[in-house]
Amino acid sequence: MINQKESTGLAVLLILISTFGFSLYPILGKVVFGGGAGLSTVLFVRFSIASLIFWAITIWREGFPRMPLKTWLILWGMGGVGYSMMAGLYISSVLYIPASLAALLLYAYPVIVTIIAVLTKQEEFSLLKLAGLIIATFGLVLVLGIALEGINYLGVILALSAAFVYSFYIIVGNKLLKTTTPLVSTSVISTSAAFTYGLIGLPIGGTTWNLSWGTWLGIGGIVLFSTILAMLTFFEGIKRMGPTSASIISTTEPVMTVILAVVIFNENITLWQALGGGFVIMGGILAVLSPARKRISPVDPSAL
Repeated sequence: MINQKESTGLAVLLILISTFGFSLYPILGKVVFGGGAGLSTVLFVRFSIASLIFWAITIWREGFPRMPLKTWLILWGMGGVGYSMMAGLYISSVLYIPASLAALLLYAYPVIVTIIAVLTKQEEFSLLKLAGLIIATFGLVLVLGIALEGINYLGVILALSAAFVYSFYIIVGNKLLKTTTPLVSTSVISTSAAFTYGLIGLPIGGTTWNLSWGTWLGIGGIVLFSTILAMLTFFEGIKRMGPTSASIISTTEPVMTVILAVVIFNENITLWQALGGGFVIMGGILAVLSPARKRISPVDPSAL
């Protein structure tokens, strides 16, 4: 019988494994793009294989889902438009800026979610939220402002756009995802994202199937580590500790990405940028910890 302490330790380990898997996404993206893979090919393969695995697990554990047509359509739109766009914007940003910088910019999303939620009256305003906003904004200024001349603006726009799209995705899905299970929502969302890149992305962006084995291994890593393993361990971890604690541990994701980028690609990150990234993460944590009677789920359980 597992006691409470062991259960908590296991939950932390599961979330850390999940976070490590997600932190590999921009790193592996840089690898596969360097090997000549196209965006549409990478994400079509990612979501197609992942959706098959998720559906198999969903049907095995929960049976085929029975949901209203409206729920199916909203989930389909969340994946086919929202998540597919966010995944494409984020991984594309590493073509123009270091993976470490892209990860730090993406993590502006918890504060953006808080701002949108307060403005739309889905959450209540608090001084802790205001403090989080100020600290995160100051952090972004440090991340971008110190070395603005050496930064590719397109890469910055892509990474911040991913953060904004992801924020709206979480806002839209917040209430809906309480009416279904994480496995079901993830299965539908990954399937619709695969359709988006298969029916629209590949015809427009072209296919890049003739790749080296090393590049295919990188794509396989995105599928296995950054999608399937990351999500399944996240599901198991969040069951044991809840979304708030899981979201705080998940803020180590950009830290892991920065470390991997420095070690693997020898990317340079200044002390000011590292400090700014810390402020961005701290601002997000304050927004999550802010007490409120109404709150947007800080970690979206279907965030692939």
